[in-house]
Amino acid sequence: MFAGYYRLTFSLLALLLLNACGFTLRGTDSATFPQQLQQIQLNYADNNTIGRLLRDRLQASGLELLEGNAEYVLSINEERSRERIVSVNRNVRAGEYELTLITSWQLRNGPEILIDSGPLSLFRIYEADPDNPAAKTSEAELILAEMRQDLVSQIIRQLQNADLSSDPL
Repeated sequence: MFAGYYRLTFSLLALLLLNACGFTLRGTDSATFPQQLQQIQLNYADNNTIGRLLRDRLQASGLELLEGNAEYVLSINEERSRERIVSVNRNVRAGEYELTLITSWQLRNGPEILIDSGPLSLFRIYEADPDNPAAKTSEAELILAEMRQDLVSQIIRQLQNADLSSDPL
């Protein structure tokens, strides 16, 4: 009888401690955005997958995305990926590849640049089977999709933690 009581008490205490330290599951975007960013304009090229993913995540977070005349404008400037051979196997064929994804973004208030990310890049190394090029291609596409999600999460975290107050402390 007391074992169940202790288990329940321990579980509640563990949940309380996790909540107190600010723990949240990754990708839940439960943190709020600054009040100034509740309405924002998002600009990106039509072929920019990161821009489309970011649009979906911002809308899911409750932000209102305006088509024009917004006070704050978030621009996704580029999205580039490249692949290079990292190592070769014993048959002198490519064994491992490095996949790099690069993007940059800016947050503006009129002509003033509030945040300029500079180039954000992620890289992953993966092994490829030289006898199965279709598997290499689909693995590279899967890794690129995961990298895009990671970059979108980075952008969202930076926006959520942005200090947009004009009052110097």
